[in-house]
Amino acid sequence: MIKPAATKRNHRAIFKFLGASALVLAPMGFAGAETVVPSNAQPLCAVSNATFASWFVSGKPSLNGAVNPANGITFPHQNDCNFYNWGAQMFLWLTSPASGPYGSSGLVFNSPIFYNVSGVIKQGPDKNKRIYTKNQPNNPLSQLIVRTAEAGQHGLQLVRDKTGQLFEVLPASQAKNGNSLIRNAANKMVEIHRIEAQPGQKPKFFDAADKEIVRPKAPALDTTLALRVAPELTEVPPEETKNFVQAFEADGKVVFVDSNGNTIDPTQGQAGGLSGVLLAQNKSLVYYATMVNDVYAFFQTGTLNGTFGKYNKDSNYFFPTTQDQLNPVINYAASKNSPLPDRIALAVELKTSWIDTADLPRLGLRPSDFITVTTAVPVYNQSNPKLWIPTGQKKTVTLAMVGMHVVGSVAGHSEMVWATFEHIANAPSSGYQYTNNQGGTSTVPQGKAGRWVFALPTATAYNVQMANYKNAPNIQGQTTGSTTTTISPSDTMLMKAWGTGSDASNFLLENTEVISADSSVLTQLFKGDVRANYVMTGATWTQGGQVVQPTSSQPTLPSNQIGTNLLNNTTMETYDQGATSQSNTGFNCFSCHANGSQSPGQPANTGVSHIFSTLIPLYLKSN
Repeated sequence: MIKPAATKRNHRAIFKFLGASALVLAPMGFAGAETVVPSNAQPLCAVSNATFASWFVSGKPSLNGAVNPANGITFPHQNDCNFYNWGAQMFLWLTSPASGPYGSSGLVFNSPIFYNVSGVIKQGPDKNKRIYTKNQPNNPLSQLIVRTAEAGQHGLQLVRDKTGQLFEVLPASQAKNGNSLIRNAANKMVEIHRIEAQPGQKPKFFDAADKEIVRPKAPALDTTLALRVAPELTEVPPEETKNFVQAFEADGKVVFVDSNGNTIDPTQGQAGGLSGVLLAQNKSLVYYATMVNDVYAFFQTGTLNGTFGKYNKDSNYFFPTTQDQLNPVINYAASKNSPLPDRIALAVELKTSWIDTADLPRLGLRPSDFITVTTAVPVYNQSNPKLWIPTGQKKTVTLAMVGMHVVGSVAGHSEMVWATFEHIANAPSSGYQYTNNQGGTSTVPQGKAGRWVFALPTATAYNVQMANYKNAPNIQGQTTGSTTTTISPSDTMLMKAWGTGSDASNFLLENTEVISADSSVLTQLFKGDVRANYVMTGATWTQGGQVVQPTSSQPTLPSNQIGTNLLNNTTMETYDQGATSQSNTGFNCFSCHANGSQSPGQPANTGVSHIFSTLIPLYLKSN
């Protein structure tokens, strides 16, 4: 990871802040859980008492007190600490009790200034689009989904080969039995019954008579099914086809074939891992909600409606980062009687993850130690343990938040800052090191025993997928060969504890910065504040806010990325973390949230947000 000269730090003034202290902060209320955040890290990014107090609306810390949003317009963007501390303040703001302009019930992020974003609509006049749903106090999280798979810039599932190349997956047409169909040399679609494939070689496909299917001399990637999700694929230039693979399946075996017709060798957990579904150890499905704030919604609406000028999706629209860029959004929102009370936060996008609190006490966990909401979730017929089918009905449950991605634009960074948070009882983490406040190196071993939401104390294998959403809306057990597993929880581990590979040259520095930011915030929160049970595992952004630039040797690791360059959340990128704690495995935020055809050296445009161009604006153009 390259750090610009502008990120040089002067930490002398804050070295005195924490001083010597206990080794770790114990998870509040989790007697058997692994300790999570060391409190004796060198205080490189510690938040001072005065700064922390200024975050609160009242001007001083209080139990579950309301916090102001970080000011994105005056954001200093001088060093890494600015970004990590931005993330910490934004999380506390988002999870503050709603009051004043945010209403009088719930939390800020599910108040009416935030909008739920639906999944892609599959049928009807708005097919392939998403819709906004304004939060209502009596109906939070109205657009929950269960699929965890990360999507690429065209909304398609991602897969990475063992050389580091990242591909979007084009699903093949299917027969009724689930086997893929493939076009033969006579231009007819034939059902595949058996596949022989070796990495780097052209696969062989066999029909029902076990006769090899002869392919066209120059077989093309089939976009028939993918067009339902990404209609723009009809305009993909030939040079970009190298970024796609076709997924073929027969008798439970899945192979990925690139644009040259060769089989790729996917990383661990991805061969057959399409559309992963995650379950907690209390057997609850994990539910996901995507939300945006009012600034994002009105900026997106005005942009797509042409209110701010002619829209060019490839080049000329960027999330607001200055007051001048924000003013047209303020004026447009005012014309719709929306005051944008959080305008200084600029554009904000969230993704949250949730589990049913039922049976958590059996795991030794208390629902009261989580941020919770009461809402409705879909009901599945679970009579077949290997295939759950939605009944079309919903039930009202209490959900506990287990993860949150916080994404927002700030001064100088239209690519947005990407930070992530987890509940401290989610899962054990891989071992790591950091610099302690005596200047030495402290080592934390891999976590094992504990009361975890996503791992048993007896676990020996981690991040092995047990269910998928491939035949949506049904959930099915994972298929390997001719065997299908029972739909069940998988044991989960956070492979890069603080978002940086254990073999990276800046491993100690980045770990220490994030840990010190976390520990300084957690030690200043009042005892009993439920927000103290969540921890930021890192944040990432690009150098100078520029377009994401992949490296040639490891395309998933952008060369101009700053901060924690392998940032994942155990509840959202569970199966995309890679097999080890090292840098050569796993995705990262900007592996997926890139900018398509933009030129190097340019500011990152709205293409970093996959939902931006697919959302139906709040108002029609004529309004």
